[in-house]
Amino acid sequence: MPGENTDYNRTLSGPEHQQVRLPIIEELAKAGWSRDQVRWQPEWRVPKSPHDAAQREGGKSFASWPVDLALFDDAAHVDDWQHVVVLFEFKAPQLEQGISQLEIYLAREPRAKLGYWTNGQENVRVYKLPDGNFKHQRNRGVPKPAEQLELPSEKPLTYDDLSVPQNGSLRSVFKRLLDAVVARDSRATRSETQLNELCNLLLLKIESDKSAQASPSEPVQFQLAAGGEAETAKKIRGMFADLTRFQPDVFTDPNDADLDLDDHSIQDVVYELSGLNLVDMRPEAISSAFQVFRRANLKAGEGQYFTPQRVIEAAVRLMEITPSDKVIDPACGTGGFLVESFLSVTELIRSSSDMADAAARARAHRQIYGVDKDAINVKLARAIMLSLGDGPVNIHAGDSIREDRWERDYPHLLKPLADESFTVVLTNPPFGQGLKVSSVEARRNKYTIAQRENGQYRALEIGLVFLERAHRLLVSGGRLGIILPETYFFSATYNWLPKWLESRFILRGVVNIPMEAFQGFCRAKTNLYVFEKR
Repeated sequence: MPGENTDYNRTLSGPEHQQVRLPIIEELAKAGWSRDQVRWQPEWRVPKSPHDAAQREGGKSFASWPVDLALFDDAAHVDDWQHVVVLFEFKAPQLEQGISQLEIYLAREPRAKLGYWTNGQENVRVYKLPDGNFKHQRNRGVPKPAEQLELPSEKPLTYDDLSVPQNGSLRSVFKRLLDAVVARDSRATRSETQLNELCNLLLLKIESDKSAQASPSEPVQFQLAAGGEAETAKKIRGMFADLTRFQPDVFTDPNDADLDLDDHSIQDVVYELSGLNLVDMRPEAISSAFQVFRRANLKAGEGQYFTPQRVIEAAVRLMEITPSDKVIDPACGTGGFLVESFLSVTELIRSSSDMADAAARARAHRQIYGVDKDAINVKLARAIMLSLGDGPVNIHAGDSIREDRWERDYPHLLKPLADESFTVVLTNPPFGQGLKVSSVEARRNKYTIAQRENGQYRALEIGLVFLERAHRLLVSGGRLGIILPETYFFSATYNWLPKWLESRFILRGVVNIPMEAFQGFCRAKTNLYVFEKR
């Protein structure tokens, strides 16, 4: 608007700009910051409310306050709110007014860790602490690039101090952490390693929160150390080493013996997560937040496709899962079907009995099982399920198809995947022409679906082999819900399939899945097929 431009031009020509802002920009440059990391023309704008912050995150217009100067962690991200690290204010003539203004701004700018006020004669730093409080340090001058901006809370955090993230904010935190590790970590340079390490820290955080629930007034383990980032990293590495020893079924990879992130990344993650309560969140909210990591771990070349939440919800409703059902997804990915099945069963238990919420969730946990070859998928699925309740988490890393390898490579699968152990199988298996079980593997595992009329075995798409794996897992009368390409059921190439199915399953329904549902992930036309085992 014309009036705003006039005010802005007047600001740039006024004494505040000449006597305070320009000298501070020079001081930042001398301290080692690039001038390209500083934004003041036009001024950065901070959302006025959580609603405005959500509007900004969604790319919409929002009500805001202008900030005299903003400092970003990297010149390449000067317009990205997720990379703001320091906010500067020069307007208020009184120090106390400047501090109050910065505290308001820092509360609305989730990534900023420090506020800085000066009138040219005196200055104050306002640090945002993990517990949501602030710490003031006077006359220390501008921060340097190598300085540690994450300070621990004045008093050690307890469980009672932790706050439950609201309005999708955890999703934003996860995205910021993933972006920060990808951009800056000096040890974990491969995307798979980076995601794996974040999963490790999330499991550690959830374990810490669960332990703290029992003693809510005692200090939680997962928080910044007073001695700086080196001490924080040392402490967190020690906690993780203990966790891997206590849960060897989760941390099956020998590389999980230590955290493969640098000290600064560990400090950053702990700073972001330590003040949050991840075990008292609404289940649907934490499941939604974890979709950030689910999408990051997609491997289309291995037939992994992101199953949209609407498809998951519709499939679970269609299967009519009850508290007496025992459910498995033998290709669970990051656990979308498992989480929704768990939520559905928990709600049914609560609504049909006087059972308390925690007891209902513990019982529901016992009914849900999952297997996946990808160790990161398993960690993500376990992290989500652990955050949803106190029961055991029956999600295992392994190959559910190549049974001949279980005794040697995956002995932990022998008992959970016993034949005729489940009433419901619900899955979206990997599929594709290049993803096949070889003829040798089919023979070793006696997969009749890969057997020709002459008794010889053929190489077969893995998605089809999951039909027989599901048949083995199900009790008589058990239900199978499986997402598969339509071509398997209509192409002449697979004209043998109806006969194989006829003696084993009764087709109870076919649900069309619009191609748009998997757009960006998979180009094949798919349906959800619902079978009952004869």
